[in-house]
Amino acid sequence: MPVAPTPTADPAKPIADGIVDTVWVQVFGGATFKSKHGCKCTLPHTSAELFPAGTPVLFLKVTMTGEWKPSQGNRTTQDVTGTTLKGTQFDGRPEPAVLDIADGPAAARAAGLPWLPTGLFHGQSDWTIPNNEDRSFAVAYYLPSGVDRLQLTVSVPAEGQPNVLFVTLPAAAVRVSTGSGE
Repeated sequence: MPVAPTPTADPAKPIADGIVDTVWVQVFGGATFKSKHGCKCTLPHTSAELFPAGTPVLFLKVTMTGEWKPSQGNRTTQDVTGTTLKGTQFDGRPEPAVLDIADGPAAARAAGLPWLPTGLFHGQSDWTIPNNEDRSFAVAYYLPSGVDRLQLTVSVPAEGQPNVLFVTLPAAAVRVSTGSGE
């Protein structure tokens, strides 16, 4: 049975947004669910699993929109080939944020979204998004305890530098993170 995220924020309002040059990125959601599988990852010098089954997971919808600028002439799309989320981490945590690759894809399907940028452009070598039209994908990160903000790094190579979005977690996700309720 697919994992169905429970919404914790107004899905129509972005909880973070920004642009570097020609690709506007918005982050929606902030839903959480409990993982059915652990990450099978450990911290150095320990055998304890960092995020075991049952760990809360933060589910987000990331939307990219092409933004035309006059120097582009008649260009109607923007190049987003090779977009990654490398460098994403929770504020105050030294380690990179860990994607829930076991349960995240099912949660994305349940929400009607492709999983990660690669799912949005599955099988295509050139990734483009139309100007003034949204293209969205889902991400799901294991939620470490005690966090209240995610530094989501959306790296679009054609933009020349990463777009680092500071995503303030909705109150319900913070409660789950701090152990004060779900």
